Amino acid sequence: MAVHTRDPDGRISSPPGDSMLMLMFDVCERSLTFCAGLDLLVDPIYFSVGDKLFCLSYGFFQMLIWEPGSMAKESSWKELPDPPFSRYDVTSYAVHPKLLTFIVSTKESATEATFAFDTEKLSWKHLGSWALPFAGRGHFDQDLGLFIGLSKEAGSSLGQLCSCYPDTPYTTTLVKENLFSEDPAERHEGATLVHIVPSKFCLVQCVSRELPLLERRQFLYRLTTLSLEYHHTGGLTIRERQRVQYYQVPQGTSQPFLAQDPVAFGI
Repeated sequence: MAVHTRDPDGRISSPPGDSMLMLMFDVCERSLTFCAGLDLLVDPIYFSVGDKLFCLSYGFFQMLIWEPGSMAKESSWKELPDPPFSRYDVTSYAVHPKLLTFIVSTKESATEATFAFDTEKLSWKHLGSWALPFAGRGHFDQDLGLFIGLSKEAGSSLGQLCSCYPDTPYTTTLVKENLFSEDPAERHEGATLVHIVPSKFCLVQCVSRELPLLERRQFLYRLTTLSLEYHHTGGLTIRERQRVQYYQVPQGTSQPFLAQDPVAFGI
């Protein structure tokens, strides 16, 4: 996991005497280190495949090869050819770790398209005029053999999980249960699906409640863990769904941050 360090004014910061660095947390070693950083990124998307980290931003596509034990000054980003689409048009994406490939879907006006990037050949391939069924990041589950993601389309599928096979992504399955809060006192602000272990996920939903006496809204993270399995009819169903837990969002959290989907990851 790699993140930029910032000072209270929102500027990217680095240790004294160093050039631009990025804070990296090794989830296996449970340790912190630094690697070469990036500047002037707008809504970046990161793809981790093997020992490579890819960053896709507006007018920017680069790769970092990281070896455990490397020093920050030994790492550097390599500029890659521009993708055949704009970052602004990206609607969904997922990494296929077995094929060392990540897939990106776009939508420009009413035209959909999906592309695959081979992280060994460092080349793009147009897969077809269709799009992955979920919104934002999807997760490949090795036990189910599916990409799993969260639907954010307005309508009946909002808050439901959807899936597709990597080799036939246009064949989708929708999990019927709605995972978003149905409490009328809670307003949906954003949501992120986290892949914990094979077949097990956690939904992190940000909701807000009106506090009339304080004349402000209270923001909460609503967590639901669940396990998926194949139903005897052939579709997906939720095998186990644990009770919902709420955590209060720190009061110092900025409004622009709350306007986006929660940043969450499983370790």
